[in-house]
Amino acid sequence: MLDRPQYAPPANLEAEQALLGAVLVLNETMDRIAGLIEPEDFSETIYQHVFAAARKMHAEGKLVTPITLKPFVLEWPDIAPGLPVWKHLGNLMVNAATLINAPSYAATVRDHAARRRLYDLGSELISAAGNPEYAVSELASQAVTGLDNVLAISRTRGRKAVPIGESFRDVLDGVLNDDGDDIITTGSADLDKAMSGGWRRKQYAIIAGRPSMGKTTVASSLMLRTARAGHGVLFFSLEMPTDQVSKRALTDLAYNGQRRIPYTSLRFGQLNDAELEIIGRAGGEFSKLPIVIDDDRGLTIADIGARIRAQAQRFEKEGKRLGLVVLDHLGFIRASERYRGNRVHEVTEISAGLGQIAKENDVALVVLCQLNRGTEGRENKRPTLSDLRDSGSLEQDADVVIFTYREAYYLER
Repeated sequence: MLDRPQYAPPANLEAEQALLGAVLVLNETMDRIAGLIEPEDFSETIYQHVFAAARKMHAEGKLVTPITLKPFVLEWPDIAPGLPVWKHLGNLMVNAATLINAPSYAATVRDHAARRRLYDLGSELISAAGNPEYAVSELASQAVTGLDNVLAISRTRGRKAVPIGESFRDVLDGVLNDDGDDIITTGSADLDKAMSGGWRRKQYAIIAGRPSMGKTTVASSLMLRTARAGHGVLFFSLEMPTDQVSKRALTDLAYNGQRRIPYTSLRFGQLNDAELEIIGRAGGEFSKLPIVIDDDRGLTIADIGARIRAQAQRFEKEGKRLGLVVLDHLGFIRASERYRGNRVHEVTEISAGLGQIAKENDVALVVLCQLNRGTEGRENKRPTLSDLRDSGSLEQDADVVIFTYREAYYLER
C-alpha cells in the first residue's frame, strides 16, 4: 500500500509580515490594499487581530504604529522570551513591502488563504467519506457549498489589470476577425435592433418586472426563437416545474397569428380535438429544438456554473454549441454562507458570480428579476433602474436590462 503524502496548510508568513510592516511604515498602504484582503486571510491569529485593529484605527483617522497598537496586543503572549508583540511589530517594519508592491503581497496572502480553505475542506471530506453515516449526496452537497464559498470570496476581490496596449490589440483583433458568432439572436427583430444584434456571449442581461408582468412568458418566448435559430439553450426554472415551462412553450409554438390557445387551457386540459391536433404538431417541433430545462431548486452559483459546463459538453458532443442560458429567477438562487442574513450583500455576490459565469462559459446569460414595490406607489407605473430589487449592483453588473410592463394590468384595476 502506497503512503499518502502529508501536506501542511499553505501559508506564506514572510508575505504576511511584509504586508503588515508596510502598513506600519506607511499607513496609506491600507487604502492601496482596501478590498483585496480581510483579517481572516492571515494564517496567524495574532496577525489577524493586528490587521483588524490597524484597519479600524486607520478608518478612524488615527495613526497606526507599533506604539499605538500596543494597547490592542498587551494581553497576547510574547513572541519569544523578552519579545512582546508590539516590539515584534516594530521588527516587521525592517523588511516591509513597498507601497507599490503591497497589492502583490496582499494577493499572495489572499491566495494562500483560499488554498487553506480548500485544504480544510478536503481534510473534512476525507474524514467524513469514511463514515457510512453520511450519505454521498450529503457529502457532495457540502463539498459544492464549500467550493462555492471559496469562489465567492475570490470573485469579490480585485480585478485583473490589463495594459491599455493589450486591450487595444484585443479590440482591434475582435473587429477584424468578427465572424458574428458572439451575437445570438433574440428572435425578435425589434429587440435585436435595440440590442445591436441580440444577446452577446460573455455578457449577462436582466429581464425585470413586477409579478404578473409576463417575465417568464417573455423569456420562454425569446428562448424558443433563439433555439429555432440553431443556438443551444439551457433554461433553469428555479420557480416552476419543467412541465409548466413546456406547456408555456407549446402554446407559444402553437400560435400562428390567427389562432391562440391559452396556456390555462392546456394546463387544465380544456382542449377540443382541433386544439389537441395543433398542440401535437407544436410538440413535435418542440422536441427537436436544442433546449434543455433544469428545474432543480436551491442551486448556488457554483451549482449553476457546473451544470452549464456539463450541458455545454453535451451540446458539443451533439454537434451544437450552447449559446443562451436563462435563469428564472434571481430570487431563487441560493447565496453562499459568507453574507447570510444580509440580502443586499448576497445579491451583490450573486450578481458578480453571474457575470463571471457568463465570461467563463462563453454564453449569453439572461436572468429574470423581480422589481421592488416602488412602482405600486406612484402614478407612473413604468419601471426604472432604481426599481431593481435588493441591490444597486444589478444595474451596475448587467450589460442589458429589459423591463416587462403591461399597462392594461393596471388599467383593469
